[in-house]
Amino acid sequence: MAQSRKVLIADPELTVVRPLTRALRQRSYQVTYAADGSKALEVAVLRHPDVILYDEQCTLIEAKNFTQILGSNPRTADIPVVLTTHGGDLERLRSWREGFLKKPYNLDEVLSRIDHLCRRVEAARGLKGDAREIEGGLSQLPLADLLQILSANKRTGRLVIVNGQERGEIGLSAGRPANAREGDVEGEKALFRLLSWKEGSFSFNPGPAPTRSKIDRSMEDALLEGAHQSDERDRLIPLLPPMSTLVSLSPSAETPVAPHPVTAAVLELLRTPRTLREVLDEVDAPDLAVLSALNALLDRIVISPQDGKVRGAEPVLAAAEVHALRARLLRGRVARSAVVAKVIVAGSGPKAGRAMLRGMPGLVGVATEPGCLRSGFGTLGRLELSEALKIDFVLLPTAEAARPLWRPFSHGAIGALVLEDSEAALRLARFCGFQLRVPVVLVSNTGPGLLALDQIPPYLRGAPASVALIDNDFLSALRTLLRAALHPAATDSPDTVVLRAAGEGKAEPDPG
Repeated sequence: MAQSRKVLIADPELTVVRPLTRALRQRSYQVTYAADGSKALEVAVLRHPDVILYDEQCTLIEAKNFTQILGSNPRTADIPVVLTTHGGDLERLRSWREGFLKKPYNLDEVLSRIDHLCRRVEAARGLKGDAREIEGGLSQLPLADLLQILSANKRTGRLVIVNGQERGEIGLSAGRPANAREGDVEGEKALFRLLSWKEGSFSFNPGPAPTRSKIDRSMEDALLEGAHQSDERDRLIPLLPPMSTLVSLSPSAETPVAPHPVTAAVLELLRTPRTLREVLDEVDAPDLAVLSALNALLDRIVISPQDGKVRGAEPVLAAAEVHALRARLLRGRVARSAVVAKVIVAGSGPKAGRAMLRGMPGLVGVATEPGCLRSGFGTLGRLELSEALKIDFVLLPTAEAARPLWRPFSHGAIGALVLEDSEAALRLARFCGFQLRVPVVLVSNTGPGLLALDQIPPYLRGAPASVALIDNDFLSALRTLLRAALHPAATDSPDTVVLRAAGEGKAEPDPG
């Protein structure tokens, strides 16, 4: 430990103080003792401890007055004070800012609390002064504590949080939350999601305030509401089916009259079957409001699961189909390792790539934030069909200036998934269908700003390989594409609309 941590224990009960003092000193803490409130105040001002444990039974100065005096002194205002007590009114104790510790002590609990508070104090000191970066782990410094520190120091910049494949950002302006992002979600919805993260790493990068402010709350208000929403989400989620369950409007249900705006948005979205996760992501309201609406609609059977279907529960292809597709790709060659097939993803922006990462069960991104989401070019992620066959999903640049790159970088592709109805994305789809002669599958209604076609465009009809339109289901889209690659003359998915020419057909004009 580079600098010894200092703890002040203010408590008249020596029989309780002695074992705790021994345990702290064994861990290299400097421990100071005060038998009453007056002595504790003197030590706090002169020695500036990192943490104070203040007992309710201290005489001369009551615990509440003690913390008020510390808070009025700039030198001591940032020292956390934990109340120690034999018990009492729980509501009163829970209102104590830094919490309380109940006697007789559980030493592990006390030491853990002190360690946590010391880490928070050290992080706060590291942020004082000129612009500085700070990084660490949420297991050591919870996000709510970190944001309190940034707020107290009125910091401006960007806080990045990474948890496995998930990544989030919170933009701060003079210590206030200005915006947040988690995947494609922004604003308060994203902030409340991030506040529920308990694991992962963070880094704060000082810089300019976000150009767009989408959150109008003080930090204290945001943290209180975030804690409330997190508790309520934890209560509601066990009442719902798994997030990967497909739900839709019940055929015989009566639509509510003048529904709440969030309920109306959920009902409109579920005119097409979607998973609960997709509804949660696509409705522009905090998750708690969406979950509450889903729970009420399911209870009244206005919406219902689609015969218990769960996306991702079934394999993409049967084992025999995987074996046959691998053999077709090898064409008699002997493979010394797993065969990796390539599927082109036609989408011009990061929204399409994120939609694929979020909506394709089993797809693992090449990085937490794949570089191709920014450049529009490169490998997005890999899906393992078996130990012997894997699928790489590759974004190609859709801009007309990048057309010379299409053929060399699509070499070996077995098909294309089209996620956008932009002219650029559909030109790339036409190239895949007519020039590469591979199956093309359009995935409709994958989210706001993505592909929203209800029929196959005329300029894609007549392609040498099959062209299919799938409604809002990445798994069915991939299954259709792989079966088309395995059996070019057959498509057997009831969810598809397939148009296939007898020959190559006459080329039609490009879109636009």
